[in-house]
Amino acid sequence: MSLVTEDVRIGETLVRLEHVYKVYRVADTGVAALGGVTFDVARGEFIAVVGPSGSGKSSILNLIGGLDRATAGSVEVAGHDLGRLSDEELTEFRRDRIGFVWQGTARNLVPYLTVAENVDLPLLATDRSAGDRQARVKSLLDVVGLADRAENLPWMLSGGEQQRAAVAVALANLPSVVLADEPTAELDSVSGERVLEAFRAACADFGTTVIMVTHDLLAAARADRTLRLLDGRIRHAAQPGRVDETGNLVVPEDVAAALAGSELEVEMSEGEVRIRKRREQRYG
Repeated sequence: MSLVTEDVRIGETLVRLEHVYKVYRVADTGVAALGGVTFDVARGEFIAVVGPSGSGKSSILNLIGGLDRATAGSVEVAGHDLGRLSDEELTEFRRDRIGFVWQGTARNLVPYLTVAENVDLPLLATDRSAGDRQARVKSLLDVVGLADRAENLPWMLSGGEQQRAAVAVALANLPSVVLADEPTAELDSVSGERVLEAFRAACADFGTTVIMVTHDLLAAARADRTLRLLDGRIRHAAQPGRVDETGNLVVPEDVAAALAGSELEVEMSEGEVRIRKRREQRYG
């Protein structure tokens, strides 16, 4: 059963970055992490941000999550212009609107609390009754497939189970956006797939927007859309290919049509798969 509330309009713009620059000062030098980034993300959309190390992926998460401020340009999330919020208002914004899933499992869960207690922890700061909190915790653990692990401590879970528990924690207050930083980096393929399924369930059941930074092209293929970052700029934005049950890459229909009947060559470069028609060899 869908848990999306009536005031949620799936598909409307929830996150908007316009001409965003982020410059960090290192000694007496300014280093540009982002150089004029512009893109929108819809409510309920699952997007992946890919690119090599140092391309600006983490800077985007920090700006959308209110952990940092843009040097220039605007960052709007759920109707809030984050550049106009005070530090106190940004703290409230993060608490009410943003969920975080970090790469290291140790950063996501309190080790001496059970899975259910970890999920309940963000709810303790609200005025919800104990019964309401208990029902919310149960529904979230059902969504991420951990209902039978509710009373376990984090160390009793596999890495994939810990990350799915982290997704439940991130969703506890029904945030508008969940930001995930390399959530499958330390997991095997099966565990990573289950984490990605939990993200897709969050989009479908709660209308949550998920923005995931990743080097994993197979993980990115599970998103609705992929943004390609290079040197602090958006270089590519498109519907991704997908990986079928046999492990083969399936490209979008328009790409397949353009390449039909051609001999193809595939190149891996800077974390990106490039498929193109084989160049004709000329002799003489």
